[in-house]
Amino acid sequence: MIIEEGFTMKILIAPDSYKECLSAMRVAECMADGLQTSIPGVEVMLRPMADGGEGTVDALIYGLNGKKEEIHTVDMYRRPLTTYYGKLNDTTAVIEVANIIGMEVTRARNPYLASSFGVGDVIRQLIERGYKKVFVGLGGSLTNDGGAGLLEAFGLQFLDEKSEKLVINGGNLSEIRAIKGQLIPALKAIELHLICDVTNPLTGEHGATYTYGKQKGIEEEEMKAFDDSIASFAVKLEQHLNVQCHHIEGAGAAGGIGYGLLCAGAVMHSGAEYIADIVLKDLDLKTFDYIFTGEGKSDFQTQYGKLPVCVANRGNEAGVRTILVSGGLGTNYETLYDNFLSIHSITDGPMSLDDAIDNAERLIRNACRNIGRLLK
Repeated sequence: MIIEEGFTMKILIAPDSYKECLSAMRVAECMADGLQTSIPGVEVMLRPMADGGEGTVDALIYGLNGKKEEIHTVDMYRRPLTTYYGKLNDTTAVIEVANIIGMEVTRARNPYLASSFGVGDVIRQLIERGYKKVFVGLGGSLTNDGGAGLLEAFGLQFLDEKSEKLVINGGNLSEIRAIKGQLIPALKAIELHLICDVTNPLTGEHGATYTYGKQKGIEEEEMKAFDDSIASFAVKLEQHLNVQCHHIEGAGAAGGIGYGLLCAGAVMHSGAEYIADIVLKDLDLKTFDYIFTGEGKSDFQTQYGKLPVCVANRGNEAGVRTILVSGGLGTNYETLYDNFLSIHSITDGPMSLDDAIDNAERLIRNACRNIGRLLK
């Protein structure tokens, strides 16, 4: 496309975050900086995206003109924590697991002591504040307690063999001998919508522990014990609540937090698609000349429901070409050419992962500046 006099190029910038590096908003801002450097008068619109993990609150706040609100709770080790949620309107809020019990809070990993209690506590407080609909981004948890901790915050009591109350964490699920109490009645008066980018069941070979346990600090030889403990807990819980949720796709998300919330009446949604429906809803994509998206690393797995392909598919349906700019490119990334006009890594020479992370903002700007020169 050659820019003619009087023509203004219009670009939508809708990336995911670069995990453990930059937020989706910061990635979008750096992309915009690079494009504006090389394309005179370019009109950019930023729509930072998410798939249910880190950045979910920011994406929905930005896309729906919401605002951040402070809230006090506890982290995965039940230490006092001040965090935030998104107020989208007077009756709708969004939270993400990552900034309550995830890597946004600490990098310390102890799956035996980590609990999802804080997530349940935040939801309970939101109910008390009058919210009627709560979106929950499930990615980024450092817990593996099957959601038992959040159910404790919702009113259930877990008893050991001496009928004494357990303070639940990932390491003592096997000690549960009985469950007492009921979920707080206020849960029936709200809508809980789970935003999730995985389809794993609660237990088994493809469940929470075996799939994601390693990144939460569970050693290979400990996997079976953790998985068995969650399975045993689930049997008791489903008998107590008279539900059947362990088999539902996404129940294994966030160390089983998906399961706990499903048992409390929540509805599961596909992360990238659901957020795209919300954040891009008001845009006429046909009015854009190009769409830019990206993620921390793109490879053949990106085509299986990951956010960049979700964005590209919507662009293709509208006849708008999408350009992928990611932190790195991995195995068989070439399979993505059916979705994208072009595919780019931000690295501009041999470098370590640490160097790429440290220089990510500059590298994104430079990559988009160079792409912009080609588009111009």
